[in-house]
Amino acid sequence: MRKAHIITFANIKGGVGKTTAVTNIAYLLATELKKRVLVIDSDDQGNATKALGVRDLFDRQHETLWSALTRKAGYQDVIVESPYKNIWVIPSTKELKSAQNEFGRSARGFKLFKHLLKGVEKDFDYVLIDTKPQINVLLQAALAASDFYLIPSFPEPDSYDGFLDLVAECEEIHDEENDELHLMGVLISSVKKIPAHEQYLKFIGKHLKSANVNLIKPYVRVSNAVATATLHACPAVAISSGRSVKDDYLKLAKAMIKIADAKKAPSRPNLAKLGVLKEEQADEKNWRIKDSQGDEAVELL
Repeated sequence: MRKAHIITFANIKGGVGKTTAVTNIAYLLATELKKRVLVIDSDDQGNATKALGVRDLFDRQHETLWSALTRKAGYQDVIVESPYKNIWVIPSTKELKSAQNEFGRSARGFKLFKHLLKGVEKDFDYVLIDTKPQINVLLQAALAASDFYLIPSFPEPDSYDGFLDLVAECEEIHDEENDELHLMGVLISSVKKIPAHEQYLKFIGKHLKSANVNLIKPYVRVSNAVATATLHACPAVAISSGRSVKDDYLKLAKAMIKIADAKKAPSRPNLAKLGVLKEEQADEKNWRIKDSQGDEAVELL
């Protein structure tokens, strides 16, 4: 039986291009690379639902992630066909804000997405899960059902905040709930050709490599098309002004396919070498990432 690759996009730092990565990669996997793609929007803000054009196309009583989880329904009962070829969506609604209280103390919390996605390989090649920027029961459930997790980020030190906590949580889920879960890598977008970004990318690339973490290339160049697409509620790669961002995301999508189809899974990250956030002053205003090789550190704030 063929494999459906399930990938959770996660970063507990908000505003780092996570939903933009999900929707643009989904669009290119489906339209350019002819894959059947299911996008699950598990963020109660519903930005992926909007960007993929299904905000006004679904039954808010029955065709939602919340409905599926509370009714113990399968994906077949709640998927909504998007306006884009080969893309289906399980929409988000504000009810997902109650998920932590509803499922967080339940023994079935980790199994929510496993049940939801049972048999998904019959219908889809890729399942991409957009998540809220926090460690909660929906993120944990998504990871427990996933083959990979991918960390979108910006080329800025603030985007690294919480990185170690997130990877540690994911690796704990690997050990206790899902030994098929692996870190696909870090995806960096909104890159400008300026010395500050070049310096950061050089440092973070070396830093992550020392910890067995893949920095997926190419980096996605900054583009006004992303803001334009947000206004029009569509993927940036779907509009005419998004040529450069389309080129970058298409190369990334192909790189992701190569990693997903590889016979050997990526190496597990070395948490000890990932770097730690060290308090430099009592007022907590100055934090640094310490490079595991003893090289120059980078200011976080």
